[in-house]
Amino acid sequence: MPSDTAEWAVQILVFIIVAYPIVGGLAFIVSSFYYHVFSEKREMPRYLQHGEPFVTIFVPAHNEESSIASTVHYLASQINYPADKYEILVIDDASTDRTAEILAQLQDELPTVRVITVVQNCGKAHGLNVALAYANGDFLLSNDADTKPNPDALWQYMSYFERDGGHNVGAVTGNMLAANRTTLTAQAQQNELNSIIGLIKRSQMSYGALFAFSGANTMYRKQAVIDVGGWHAEQPTEDISIAWDMQQAGWRALFAPHIRFFLDVPERLKALVKQRRRWSSGGIYVLLSKGPKLLRHPVANFRMMPVILDYGISIVWSFLYWISMALFLLAQVYFAVAQNWERFWHNWYMVGIFVAIQMVVGLIQLTTASYYNDGGKTLKYIVFAPWYMLVYWMVNTWTVVYEFIPTVANLNLS
Repeated sequence: MPSDTAEWAVQILVFIIVAYPIVGGLAFIVSSFYYHVFSEKREMPRYLQHGEPFVTIFVPAHNEESSIASTVHYLASQINYPADKYEILVIDDASTDRTAEILAQLQDELPTVRVITVVQNCGKAHGLNVALAYANGDFLLSNDADTKPNPDALWQYMSYFERDGGHNVGAVTGNMLAANRTTLTAQAQQNELNSIIGLIKRSQMSYGALFAFSGANTMYRKQAVIDVGGWHAEQPTEDISIAWDMQQAGWRALFAPHIRFFLDVPERLKALVKQRRRWSSGGIYVLLSKGPKLLRHPVANFRMMPVILDYGISIVWSFLYWISMALFLLAQVYFAVAQNWERFWHNWYMVGIFVAIQMVVGLIQLTTASYYNDGGKTLKYIVFAPWYMLVYWMVNTWTVVYEFIPTVANLNLS
């Protein structure tokens, strides 16, 4: 009997790994539905009852001459929060373009703006840690130089820290949407942002944990940041790393789907691949460096167990995808040379069935995510879904495989 049970467990695990896009997609749909129905409306932002705490807005900037003025002006004039209750702290991270000149002008004309100049560029995490020492607020909004939150974002974020149990909340991350939609690559990412942010983070909140904060716009409790030692500069992605650090330390991490912010997304495939390589490297680094510590205490870290399992399987599946792709193509060449057309076309039929099921699940996922996010208004972008599902998924799996060995080597050296 034990051997039969073990055999069944192995078969189920193999099936989950092989059919991960389908099984994972269905799991995200079901769990996000649970969160949307039972938790989302109850957790909507509400007006503050005990005044407005002072907030420091961090704006990291490295060569951001094209966007920094617009972003800072927006934060200084369009945010619905008392002007004497927040400050804007721009971190000029050794910019070599006109960013410093623009910031000097902004500092002269906007009293809420202060500028910190970092002489040597050591990355975003280092800049945030430097700014931490100068922040007057007990709450910190990390806001990228090309990102604009909705006008009510500050008090909406603060409402999550104020409510019952809010004293355990270390950070709240918002719902990202694409601001630039001028190319096919950018248009298709609207589907991706809906799917990943609008649905997968809802799914993660159904069991109470997050894989990552959004580096573009997240509100932190300063004490929680200090408690985990700040942002870790050695990590490829500081937003993933600090999310795991906070949750391991006992702080709650929350996703606020009704807090929207708009950011510029990569408009060319080359820029997209570069971004995804960094994301993949950061995810692998965090999983391998922090996952074992969490797994040693699965009960205490029970909320993080599904996060570890899901990302671990996604890495295995990424390797399996490219290995099976290579074996499939070799087999097809062999059957074509041997003129075994029955096996040749049979293989294509099986692949077609798998891809068709995957596409149906993906379309359901994207449609559901659009309904959750804005009542279906972004369904018009579903015309770009085939590009997203057929190209973006391959880009993401390729970057995981490509970055795995260098990330492991970097982990061993650090």
